[in-house]
Amino acid sequence: MPTRKQKRRREKGRRHDYEYVYVDDEGQEVEVDEAAADEPAPAKAAKTPAKGKPKAGGRALREPPEPSWSRSVRRAVPWQIGILVLIVVVLRNSPLVSRLLVAILYGALFVPLMYMTDRMVRNRWLKQQAAQPAKDKRPKR
Repeated sequence: MPTRKQKRRREKGRRHDYEYVYVDDEGQEVEVDEAAADEPAPAKAAKTPAKGKPKAGGRALREPPEPSWSRSVRRAVPWQIGILVLIVVVLRNSPLVSRLLVAILYGALFVPLMYMTDRMVRNRWLKQQAAQPAKDKRPKR
């Protein structure tokens, strides 16, 4: 079922004489004054990122969470299950006990790997945040 916004867009597209309308705060379509529509829009000031966060590639950078072992364990469990299934299925010629042992060993290595990855991402983000004001304060030549 289409939403009100989708219905309004569809209705606007079906009009024979295209009118310039906008939707006010109450959800009513209001016609635009033609004199105001003909005037060029004032140049917008450069947008500042929300909450003073620097932007990279047009997106606001999100602060990575503090690394924790419990979060690393939660994130490593799906990888552990995948490795277990993969090793048990791929290494069919070896005994089941050895396949399970290898899978558990590889799975156990995922936890510290996830923790180190989270720590690396967090440290990189902190370095970027510390370097950001230094770039802005340099005198331009």
